[in-house]
Amino acid sequence: MPDTIVAISTPIGTGAISVIRMSGSKSWQICQNVLLRKTKIEPRKAFHNYVKDSDGTILDEVMVIFYKSPNSYTGEDMIEIMCHGGIAVTQSILDTLISHGARPAEPGEFTRRAFLNGKIDLTKAEAVKQIIEASSRKTVKLVAANLAGRLSEIVHKLRETLLGTLAKIEVEFDYPDEILTDPYLIEKELNDAILQIEEILKNAQNRLILSSGIKVVIIGKPNVGKSTLLNTLVKEERAIVTDIPGTTRDLIEVPLMINGISFTLIDTAGIRHSHDEVEKIGVERAIKAADEGNLILFVLDATTPVDENDKKILSLIKEKKYIVVINKIDATDLIDREELKKILGTNTHVLTISALKKEGIQRLEEEIIKSVKDLIQQTDGYITTQRQYEYLASCRKELSDSIEAFKKKLPLDIVAQKVKEALGSIDKLLGTDYTDDLLDRIFKDFCVGK
Repeated sequence: MPDTIVAISTPIGTGAISVIRMSGSKSWQICQNVLLRKTKIEPRKAFHNYVKDSDGTILDEVMVIFYKSPNSYTGEDMIEIMCHGGIAVTQSILDTLISHGARPAEPGEFTRRAFLNGKIDLTKAEAVKQIIEASSRKTVKLVAANLAGRLSEIVHKLRETLLGTLAKIEVEFDYPDEILTDPYLIEKELNDAILQIEEILKNAQNRLILSSGIKVVIIGKPNVGKSTLLNTLVKEERAIVTDIPGTTRDLIEVPLMINGISFTLIDTAGIRHSHDEVEKIGVERAIKAADEGNLILFVLDATTPVDENDKKILSLIKEKKYIVVINKIDATDLIDREELKKILGTNTHVLTISALKKEGIQRLEEEIIKSVKDLIQQTDGYITTQRQYEYLASCRKELSDSIEAFKKKLPLDIVAQKVKEALGSIDKLLGTDYTDDLLDRIFKDFCVGK
């Protein structure tokens, strides 16, 4: 029998209330042992009481709700204790429950038990984590549908359809001398399943980017003001700023919110030819970050003419989406605009700013939003994790292989095997087929108490 687990479910700190959650077969027994008054309980009804410690001293006035299995979040008997929101009082009640036999919960253990007890599948478990971590309203909207079970519902229906198709194929295999199903119907059902998967996967990469934060990479040669720009955009001192070229050696990643859209802003080492081994590593990482970024802010220094280092950087990013940012316009402007037009072409966005004086920053933020509009707008659908994407893409490939085998008139057991592999990918997506390692990966980053 699993342990009875307990954890604080609300953020640690001073507030109006804290919620302590307990799950397991001994939940009510342990709860009774710490309550001042013996109470007859009704599931799902809040009742008033006091929590006492081992010597009978009252710790706090509380409200308690009991959830009887299987009608609870975890599918087990559950207790929620609502106490006053002080750090000391909340911890004291938690310690008292532990001293009476409850075990401190691991991160995500309540949701893991909900999954293991069949209350949710893995797509809903992932949605729980994502809605807690969501840093923008847009991300909340993307994830909320899966929290309501939309992806799960669609994939379960797809699974049922494929099971029916597999049954038709296996009947043909078992009775080779009889034509029991129109071959065209089998092929059509497989094709329809692929079309359905492609509809689910449509715009999936955009949603994954949006839910994790659109990567905006700041690059340029040393001492052009990249770190000052990062600090100005995030409105705090996150990167060290000096007049010494090459101060930034490693990537600095900072979350940034613009108009309710979540970004990850990345400051990089200045790109130039160097004999310094550490600086060379920083340059390599900067180039790699630019390659992986969704948008590049290419920073030029208004106080120095465009040189070969600038041209080299431009050659590295010419296939990417980028904005040219001329910084330090509060000082002497030495950049020849006509020469710059020849180098960049006429369609490149060029903005002038002073990161130090905070001039032109609002216009830059507006241009950033405009540049990623395609990512923001094309986000309909339900895929919100890379794991979901990979299993559905694998399912699509296996179904395509089954159609190829069918068209080539290969033995039907080969066709059936491919459909079974497609179903296997769906089972892994939903969590019908799972390993402990997979669950560990999914739940390890959950907060304690969820």
